[in-house]
Amino acid sequence: MRILIIDDDVDLRNLLERYITQQWPESQVDQYDPLDHDIPGASFALGSYDVVILDYMLGRGDGLQWLQEFKRRADCPPILFLTGAGNEIIAVRAMKAGADDYQRKQELTRERLITSVRDLTASTSERTLSPELAARMEGQSLGARMQIPGIKVLHLIGEGGMSRVYLASREGDDEPLVVKILRSEVMSDRNALARFMEEYALVERIQSRHVARIYTHGASEGHAYLVMEFFEGGDLNKRLGGKALPAEEAVRLFRDLMFALGDIHEKGILHRDLKPQNLMFRTDGSLAVVDFGIAKHIDAADRTGHGEILGTPRYMSPEQVQGRALDLRTDIYSAGVLLFQMLTGRHLFDGATAVEVALHHLNTPPPALPEPLARYQRLLDKLVEKDREARFRNADEVIGFLSRLYFQAAPATAADKTQKLLH
Repeated sequence: MRILIIDDDVDLRNLLERYITQQWPESQVDQYDPLDHDIPGASFALGSYDVVILDYMLGRGDGLQWLQEFKRRADCPPILFLTGAGNEIIAVRAMKAGADDYQRKQELTRERLITSVRDLTASTSERTLSPELAARMEGQSLGARMQIPGIKVLHLIGEGGMSRVYLASREGDDEPLVVKILRSEVMSDRNALARFMEEYALVERIQSRHVARIYTHGASEGHAYLVMEFFEGGDLNKRLGGKALPAEEAVRLFRDLMFALGDIHEKGILHRDLKPQNLMFRTDGSLAVVDFGIAKHIDAADRTGHGEILGTPRYMSPEQVQGRALDLRTDIYSAGVLLFQMLTGRHLFDGATAVEVALHHLNTPPPALPEPLARYQRLLDKLVEKDREARFRNADEVIGFLSRLYFQAAPATAADKTQKLLH
């Protein structure tokens, strides 16, 4: 296997070469420095490579222009395009120009690089033999077939149990968007399909800048889809990076989450699945809650049968674990679990199995915060009370508590109003 790396950063070129040769010792990796050489001409044996790794920022050159020139050649191999964080519009343009895959440099791990190269170089027989790769190819193919008015589906960027997630762009201005498409194996599940389509109906009711915008929904190629905003800042997991946040930042983000819950609950909606993956950040740092796939209206008690448990064990309330009827306080508990994680960098409860974690939520007192964070203990205790009758009743109560103890701010309801942004 031969791979060409084009990047003006010699340290990155060396790192990528090391990753590749560690995985494939027999491979040949060539480096091309755009600071020393212009774009390769027609005499350059581009077709002798199995993959080209091409950066967007090439010093004097423009990676997009190089990509377009390469793709005009009949011998052009697959191209993995590299962008910086916050350059999703560039990623959109690169995919439109023919890039076969893209990665953001700040998130490019050895595993991500190897997966991309393996996928791009896999032969037909390898693709048939690899179920994981076959599933990814199926997802890419489905995205290419989807016909959504005014939207171009570009690239599969994630998969969950119910849906696949694609990077897309709005025709006319290349605004990055996300398209969620219900997986084919889920389409026959009437309850799952109802939850997926209800996500649009629920979010449509909420007029808040702290909730993800869903622009449209529909069906194409026999698959239901949602079109929603793209979050360049990633999710809370990315922001945490396995570590604690500075206490002031953690409490500020928690207050933003309370603004979001205030707006969500005001419409009579329970989220029921608050977790780091469902808290996203825009470029300006603002927080938004996403994924209302298992949310429900408070009055729709018949949607969740008695004893049915939906959610993520690490962030479930005790009553959620027990399959009891839920109210606003279940989201308050989950938010408290998130606050603990933001303050400490640890989970409130851990265990070898999901059942063990769930039992901790039912029976184990929460650990005390370390001494430097002791001023937040009263807040945390009242958020994660086992008995929901002893918890904060709603987001407004929490915001009021925050304002009195940690913020010199206007009354919570006024602050909440200033955070709203009509669609």
